[in-house]
Amino acid sequence: IGLGQGLIRLLQFSGVLSGENPNKLQLSYWENLVREYFMPKAAMKLTLWKDNQKTEARPFDIGVPILPRFFLVTTQSGVKSMTLSLDGARERLVNHHHAVVECVTAVWTYRYINGYTVTLRGPLTAHVLLVPTTNLAAGAAQQSSQQLPYVLKFDNLEFHANLHDKYIALESLLGQRVIGSPKTPRTRNESTPILNGNATSEEDKKWEEPRVMIEHASIPGEPVNAFGIPQATMRCLEVSSDDFF
Repeated sequence: IGLGQGLIRLLQFSGVLSGENPNKLQLSYWENLVREYFMPKAAMKLTLWKDNQKTEARPFDIGVPILPRFFLVTTQSGVKSMTLSLDGARERLVNHHHAVVECVTAVWTYRYINGYTVTLRGPLTAHVLLVPTTNLAAGAAQQSSQQLPYVLKFDNLEFHANLHDKYIALESLLGQRVIGSPKTPRTRNESTPILNGNATSEEDKKWEEPRVMIEHASIPGEPVNAFGIPQATMRCLEVSSDDFF
C-alpha cells in the first residue's frame, strides 16, 4: 500500500456510486456497501458552506451507523448517480498498513433524475487501511487462487466542499423553441471584423451567434438547498447529529 492502491480503492468506490441500480433504494444495499468499503468505527467528515459564501458552514461527522441512511436518503431525493473526481491526488505511506490519499481539488458530482447536475468542490482526504480478510479459513478451497488475503478499507474520509455549482440539461428546459435565423457565415480562420463606432446596429447584429428563444419556458425546481445537498439529506444529518450528542 502507498503506491496508488488507496487511490484505486477510492476510484472503485466512485464507480459503485456512479452505477444506476434499482437496489440503491433499499437500505440493505447501502449497508452492504459501507461494510465493504469502511472500517467498523470509521467516520466521514463533511463540511458544507451556505450559498458558496465563507460566512456560514455546517460540519457533519457521519459515523458508519449513519452512512447507509445518508446515501439512501440522498438517493431517495432524486440522485441517480454520484462520482468522485480526484485530479492531482497524491498518496503517501504512513506505515505498511496505512496510507493517506489527498486531493486539494476533488469534485463530488451528483446527477439528479430531473436533469440537474450538482458538483461539490473542495479538498478530500482519505485514510486507507490494509485489513486481513477473515473468511479465508472457512471455504478456502472454494475461493479463487488469485484472491488476496487482505482488503483495503477507509478508516476516515474527509471532504470539505468550499463551493458548489448547479447545471441543468437542455432537454429539461420545457417550452416552445424558436430557432433564430442563421447569421452571415464566416470564412474559416477569419476573425470577426472590428466595427467602428459609426457602424449600424444591423451590421453589428449580423455577426452575432444564433440564439434559441424558448417561449413560456419552465425548468424543474432545484433539488438542493443553499448548502448544495437535498434538504432531506440535510435533515437526516441534523437529526443524526442530535441523536449522537
